[in-house]
Order: sequence, then structure tokens, then C-alpha cells
Amino acid sequence: MEKAINTIILLSIGVLTLLSCKKDTTAVPLNLQKPAISTEGYLANLRAYKKTKHQVAFGWFGNSGGDGKSPSMQARWESIPDSVDIVSMWGGIPTPGSPQMAAMKYAQQVKGTKAVMVTFSNDGFLTTYGGKDFLNKYAGGGDSLLSVGFALVAKSVADTLDKYGLDGIDLDHEPHYCGCNWGILSNSGTYSLLIKALAQYMGPLSGTGKLLLVDGEPDQVNTGAVAGLSYGVAQAYGTSSPSSLQSRLDGMASGFPSDRYIVAENFEDYWKTGGVSYNDPVHGTIPSLLGMAYWNPIQGAKGGAGAYHAEYEYSSPVPYNYLRQMIQIMNPAAK
Repeated sequence: MEKAINTIILLSIGVLTLLSCKKDTTAVPLNLQKPAISTEGYLANLRAYKKTKHQVAFGWFGNSGGDGKSPSMQARWESIPDSVDIVSMWGGIPTPGSPQMAAMKYAQQVKGTKAVMVTFSNDGFLTTYGGKDFLNKYAGGGDSLLSVGFALVAKSVADTLDKYGLDGIDLDHEPHYCGCNWGILSNSGTYSLLIKALAQYMGPLSGTGKLLLVDGEPDQVNTGAVAGLSYGVAQAYGTSSPSSLQSRLDGMASGFPSDRYIVAENFEDYWKTGGVSYNDPVHGTIPSLLGMAYWNPIQGAKGGAGAYHAEYEYSSPVPYNYLRQMIQIMNPAAK
């Protein structure tokens, strides 16, 4: 009798196990989040918006280059928020013919995003675009000879923009900050001669629609050349007050309009918090990127705001949380 009872128990357990397995392996539909689909109307409105006068959303994106075959969306152009106006390609130009290049072209042509190459503007910049003997040929002979060399550099830069279909250049110029050797361009007068040469092909004086940006120390562009800049970009990293932002703009050359001035936070360090603690006179203590978005100088509206290594924030629980808030503060969506 005991053996019979044990057998019945074992059979019962076996039947329950089979039923349990059957239940666990039954296919059921999952409620997955569907990707957003951009309609033609939405994209047309997006392009139209970017052509309007507004405070721009700017960012240095460190994953701009390569072939775009990374499994991580953080490394692809497709992940960049649609409302970003200017992408400074800190990660380089995409590989020609690659999916990444196609994605950049889509962002430019369909979303109206401006793609600009970024480079340090030092002696290396001159020899890259003016030839390895540039310094021997053109430096040391006065401004007239330098201007001849700078004209060649400017034409070479313009040809590079055309070659890759880019929308402009962002010159990282910080001879007094990083401890690097900026060479002959450390002199603001010499640097301004270069800006004048570039302004023939890009920037608001050129009529080409191409952008000419200087970041880092845009105050090194003097009064005679500052009109050639599309934007001056302040690396206002770790800024905690409006007065600090105002003093940076006040240091620009006379005649530079406030609506061409962009302030940027460092998301290589502060992407998790949206910046440092910023004391806003209206909104209290807030993340500094949001403070930059709210801030406008006493001269009028600013040009925009942005972040260095903006792509780091893709890893947030809400991707690009602070960057999107920044855009909404500067340009609230219609309700």
C-alpha cells in the first residue's frame, strides 16, 4: 500500500510539472514600446523650425565618426535628438560610404541639422590645410605674407567642407587655457587675420550659408574680424551663476551681437546631474545646463546653449534628459 501511495504521489508531481512547463512556455504577446515614426509633416515642420530665428541647441558629439555599425545607439547619429541644431563632430567625420555617413546626411537633409567639423586652430591646423611648409613660407614675413598663406588655408578648408558635404567648421581655440602650444595663432591679431580669410567662404559675411564658429576663447577674435563669426561658443564649464556667463560675453570684442553667443556645459564630467549647482534668480538652485538655457544677457537674447560630449547623456535613464529640457526652456513647444 505504501509503495502504491508513493507511486501515485510521484505521478501527480509529474503531471503538475508538465502542466507547469506547458504554462511557462506558452507564447504571449509583449507590450513593447514602439519606436516613434516621423511623418513627412513632422519632418517638414522640424526643418522649418530650424530655419527660424531661435536660440540654437548645440553639442559636441564624440561618436560622430566611424562607420555607424556599432550595436550601441549612443554611437549613432540616429540617437541625436531631432531638435539639436548644430552637431560639432568631436568624433570626426563619418567614414565615406558608411551607414554613419548616410545617417549624417539624413540628419542634415531631412531633419535640418547642421554638421560642422571641429579642429584645434593652432600651427597644426595651418600645416594641415596650408601645407607642411606653411610656417617656413608664410610666418615671419609680416601680416601681408601671412594673409596670402591664410587665404590658401581658407580655400583648403572650404574644399574640405564641400568634399564631405559639411555645413561649416568649429575652431577650438584656447591658447590660454589648456597649456598647449598654439604657435603663431596665440596672438589675437594674427588669429583675427585667419578668421578674416575663412570668413570669405563661411560665416555670415560669406553668403554661402556655411557656419564659422570659434569655441574656447572666442574673445581672441578682435573687433575687425568678429563680424565674420556665425557663433562664439563659451566653454562655460562648471558655471554657477548668471554673472559668470555675463562676464564671458562682456569679454567679447566690441560689436559682437549677443544672439551669436552660445554657452556650453561639460557633460564629460556632469552628464549625470545636468551640470553643477547653479543659482538662478528666478528658479533657485538648478543644474547649470538648465541655468544656461534660462539665462539671457543684458544685451538681449543669447545665441543658444549646449554641451561638450553631449552623447554621454544618452546613457541616462531618460536619454538626453537635460539636453531636451534645455531645448524646451529656450524654445517651448507650441501647446
